[in-house]
Amino acid sequence: SLMLGYMAAVFAIQMSASVLTQINNDIGPSTSFAWLSTSQVLPVAVLGPMAGRLSDIFGRRNFILFGNLCGLIGCAICATAHSIPVAIGGGVFIGVASTLQQLAWTAVGEIVPRKDRGLALGLFEMCAVTNISEGLFLKTYILPTGCAIGKYSSWRWVYWVPFILNTCGLFAVFLFYRPKNQYIIEEGKTRRQEIWDLDWVGFFLYGNGLLFLLLGISFGDNVFPWKSAGTITMIVLGVVLLIAFGLYEKFWDQIFPLFPPVVVHKIRGVIFVNVGIFLFGMMYYSVAVLWPQLIQGLYTTDLLKVGWYASALGMTGIVSSFITGFVMTRYGHARLIFATIIVIGTIAAGCMAIKPQSSTACVILVALQGLTVGGGMIVSTAMIQLAVEHEYIGLATQMAVTARNAGGAVGTVVYTAIYTGQIRKNIKTRVALPLAMAGVAPTSLPAVVGALMGQAPPSALAVLSPEQLGLALAGLRQAFIHSFRVVFLSSIAFGVVGTIAACLTKDVDHLMTNKVEMTLDEGAKFTSNKTDTGEGHIIGIEEQKLHTRHRV
Repeated sequence: SLMLGYMAAVFAIQMSASVLTQINNDIGPSTSFAWLSTSQVLPVAVLGPMAGRLSDIFGRRNFILFGNLCGLIGCAICATAHSIPVAIGGGVFIGVASTLQQLAWTAVGEIVPRKDRGLALGLFEMCAVTNISEGLFLKTYILPTGCAIGKYSSWRWVYWVPFILNTCGLFAVFLFYRPKNQYIIEEGKTRRQEIWDLDWVGFFLYGNGLLFLLLGISFGDNVFPWKSAGTITMIVLGVVLLIAFGLYEKFWDQIFPLFPPVVVHKIRGVIFVNVGIFLFGMMYYSVAVLWPQLIQGLYTTDLLKVGWYASALGMTGIVSSFITGFVMTRYGHARLIFATIIVIGTIAAGCMAIKPQSSTACVILVALQGLTVGGGMIVSTAMIQLAVEHEYIGLATQMAVTARNAGGAVGTVVYTAIYTGQIRKNIKTRVALPLAMAGVAPTSLPAVVGALMGQAPPSALAVLSPEQLGLALAGLRQAFIHSFRVVFLSSIAFGVVGTIAACLTKDVDHLMTNKVEMTLDEGAKFTSNKTDTGEGHIIGIEEQKLHTRHRV
């Protein structure tokens, strides 16, 4: 039941990234079409810790159910959209759904022995294998992890399939997922009174601060110039709000702080792991978003072949998830595994700059990155879950999810900005200039270049002779090669910092015990059963008074 909603989130986000161009051509064109992906990632980065903290306090079941419902709504909106803004709005619903559906990582980790969490999370991640079998039965030839839609159907199926999965997940979670004593209760207070004790100021400062910061970074050189008032204002406002959030959390003692000191003070056990995840997320999303564009720019425009090329990233990640989880459970040494994984991913990303025009070499390197991405998320998530007390496992896990997605959002913006700047420069020097020297009228060049880039009608190419067209296509290929090369080289710096952070993390071998943190009320249930036996985490009256007396 938990897998179905998570599969829907993975399916919608990864597969839509592979058909952005097709969506834009069908219901656009719009210069904002890249926000189809960004709108699905930003909510996860912003809302993740809040969702995790609330699930620790009030239980995860209802949040996961609501996530499946949001997924239904978002996928329906995107699948029936006839304009890019509407599809972006649906993407926001999908992003909110993904935030809540990724609570499944916490739910899976807490129902197995602590020593088996790596293996359990690896098996859970392998649920994406089902996407392969679905692809074989669909006429659209949908392949896992971001593959393109095939020749014989519409891109809308990348949303209809997760719509179906969300529907199944909604009913399955309602029937089968009933955890016992999954809550934090304040002695002598009702649930309504507990809601008032939540860190609402912290939620506001953190959520809006991170949102403004990421929006400012996303808008830079895209919607507005980097030096524009709009971009600078959002970035500065985001930074100020996040600083205010940090000061508020430090000096205002609370019963339910968003980031409890007992969690954030675990520098090696939590903070350095999240730094590694953030930088690893930057590498992953750069490949996930730009790899399909590289395929269509250099290798093939046949959508079925694009799908097979694109599947290299996800299919190997599925295998490595299980293998890494098994190795961690059997042999331990999670810190060493995590550092090694980031090193391999960094080397693979950097090597793609050597010969990006070689499809064979790049597919192998992307597959190698897929191996590290799948295993990296498994071992890092298990490390964070083991490093904190159980009453904070939801927050800690969602901090890891947020770090990955925030890194993805920043990485997507950074790498897209690098690629956009490079392609503009290379188009001028390798396409426009040679065409002008070959006799093409300067007034025709903007339309010709736009047609070559898929941003103008192909009829603009009619002014070119066969020789000029061949010159333009050769120059366009070189422009793609040199632009992607710079992107891959830039990823090395982030990988090096991520490796250092991974080496500084704390080993968790001594925490891998046989203890099971959470049990379930087994069997399908149509009516509510008593899952509260009074054995959950309870904050006593004296402890509550301590938080209200010692506010600085």
